[in-house]
Amino acid sequence: MRSSRRCCTREAPMAERKQMRRARRFALRALIPTQLSLGLLWFFLWGEWSWSSVLMGLVIATIIPMVFYLPPVGAGERIHVGWVLWYVLRLFIDIVKASFIVAGQAFGIGYSRDNAVIGVRLRTTSDIILTVVAESSTLVPGTLVIDVDRESRDLYLHVFSVRSPEQLEKARKDVLHTEELAILAIGSPEEVRMIREARAARTVAAASDADAAGPDGAAGADASAKGKGRR
Repeated sequence: MRSSRRCCTREAPMAERKQMRRARRFALRALIPTQLSLGLLWFFLWGEWSWSSVLMGLVIATIIPMVFYLPPVGAGERIHVGWVLWYVLRLFIDIVKASFIVAGQAFGIGYSRDNAVIGVRLRTTSDIILTVVAESSTLVPGTLVIDVDRESRDLYLHVFSVRSPEQLEKARKDVLHTEELAILAIGSPEEVRMIREARAARTVAAASDADAAGPDGAAGADASAKGKGRR
């Protein structure tokens, strides 16, 4: 019994040490590209080649991540090229459509003095996707992300020229749709599976609603046709 307990107590610190080593390696891998990019930025801003400027750039690139510490970002994201291209295309289309709408509102076409702030809770746990969705929503004219709650994954948007509650619901659905496309483009396998299951459930629900409303709609149409024939 004592020997088994000793083995368990030895294995626990060894597992913790391995986990700490992996965390240090991951932090080092994430820090090196940051240092190199900041060093290159310093070099280009300096404008001339010299060993002193290179060393100073490396020193500053080392100090900045330590002083302005950022929380660790998960490394579970995977890039899916097809969905990335589709995401960029949809974002471009949304920007163009919203630009024409806002331009028309500047001339009084469909303009309303009422504005609103709405909150949208995202489903992702990735800080990268949270940032991508927030930036994309801000790029589309007519909506502006004014606050982000990282803990609850809430985005708070200012919606311009609100004419009806349906417009607010559409803005909320647009943000959630943007999140879905972002997850399919750069999300982890778990979140991609979650989005695909949610989409499949929505498709089944829509099909069942259409089947349920189909006979009633047909009966209503037949009744109205018979009424017109009697008249």
